[in-house]
Amino acid sequence: MALWTALTAATGWYMLRGGSAPAAAAQEAAVVYDVAGPMTPHAVHLLTREQAQATLPEPTPAAVRQRNTGISQPVPQYAASASGIGNNVRPANPEMPVQLQSPRRAAAKRGVIVLDPGHGRGDPGAVHYLPDGSGRWDEIEADSNLKNAQLIRDNLVAMGYEVYLTRENAGVGPGAPLPLQFITSDLYSRVALAKSVNADLFLAIHGNGAAVHSISGAETWYCGKESTGSLNEKLARMLQQAMMDGLHEYGYFPPDRGIMEDAARHHSGDFCQFVVTREAPVPAALIEFLFLTNDQDAKVLVDDRSHVIVAQHVAGAIDQFMRQR
Repeated sequence: MALWTALTAATGWYMLRGGSAPAAAAQEAAVVYDVAGPMTPHAVHLLTREQAQATLPEPTPAAVRQRNTGISQPVPQYAASASGIGNNVRPANPEMPVQLQSPRRAAAKRGVIVLDPGHGRGDPGAVHYLPDGSGRWDEIEADSNLKNAQLIRDNLVAMGYEVYLTRENAGVGPGAPLPLQFITSDLYSRVALAKSVNADLFLAIHGNGAAVHSISGAETWYCGKESTGSLNEKLARMLQQAMMDGLHEYGYFPPDRGIMEDAARHHSGDFCQFVVTREAPVPAALIEFLFLTNDQDAKVLVDDRSHVIVAQHVAGAIDQFMRQR
């Protein structure tokens, strides 16, 4: 979930420095789930731009030269282009027919898209625990995010886009909390992929979670304080509408939680808290596809058909955004 993304640099700096967050941010501290389980909430302490800057690693001389000369860095080994994928989308439910807006992949690439299925690599994200009190779970956010990303990718490839995923590995269930430094480093590496492949758009794909289990619905986050702020907002609006359209087509009508500007929502001045949307060098947004902590939302998330439909709508929104640029 997005709040865990904000937690990376924020709590990492807070714990390492032993200091306290700004007063305004402390008053707005949010309660989120720790990866250790459903009953271990902790506060997210928001940072100023200067405090977050202190968490960044010092660039190596080679990295500085590459950035200053405009030379693209090599693509990380874990990232593979999806251009070799067949033209047909592979739905999670093989019995469900999939209608593509553009069934034949164009000869010329329309653009380069990076999809970031949030969490994974030891971090399950939000978890849906069965309501029987047994502590068993039937869905984790990392797997749901990856499923969405793969389906969105397949639709985009069929439309003629070059698509990269920041990870392909399956998630793991709840366990001991991961070191904050590991998660922070991982987030920056995901953004680095967009720079390495000269991406045109970056989309982070998440599910949501809340301490109050009645909270439900879909939302989209963006950073309006960077150079691509107006494009980020436009992209967020299109993606939010696409998610709601897909859910309605599926037959589910949750609250439309709308779009949220990171800095304004977190009362952090002109500094956005989410690493992946703040540091992305291209138009970027972060979608939150329903709440795993809500039983009704979770029923939709465990149904493969919902992912197939929403992925089609999200890919269509990306295509529309790219055509209008």
